[in-house]
Amino acid sequence: MRKIALAMIAIGIAIAIAGGSLKVFAWKGQEDALTRWQAESHDAGKPALFTRLSFPAQGQDFIVADGATEDNLLRGPARVDWSVAPGQAGNCIIAAHRDTHFRILRELHKGEEIWLERSGGSYRYRIVSFKVIHPDDTTYYQPTAGPVLTLVTCYPFWFFGKAPERFIVRAELLGSNS
Repeated sequence: MRKIALAMIAIGIAIAIAGGSLKVFAWKGQEDALTRWQAESHDAGKPALFTRLSFPAQGQDFIVADGATEDNLLRGPARVDWSVAPGQAGNCIIAAHRDTHFRILRELHKGEEIWLERSGGSYRYRIVSFKVIHPDDTTYYQPTAGPVLTLVTCYPFWFFGKAPERFIVRAELLGSNS
């Protein structure tokens, strides 16, 4: 009985260390991305590789990398390659992990604004809907006629292991300065 208790404690410690190190890696990735985004925003001749994503009501900002690769998603939110850039006609899709950067999605409310900055342009979106979908449902990943923003993460937020559903935030473009 004592060996089982010690094994359970060791497993618990290992899980806590692994989880904590992933969070440290994720936030360090955001610090590095912010530095790169700031350097990029001053170099008008280069194509943008990063976008700033802001949730003003929550006072949170994230740097979004282009390309939803496993490596990019470990460091922060990432724009799906085949989706449009912010402000363009079509569906701009940004994904992130529920247990780090996109845990904030549970705090959002319909009607709140989301801001995006990219290549000197800024774009204001208003949240119009939330939806929980099955991972195989591609409805919210389809191209759209008008400019929309789709944020996606796994769901439920507090699920341990591979989450069975996806949480979708859909927002429509209000305006831009570009």
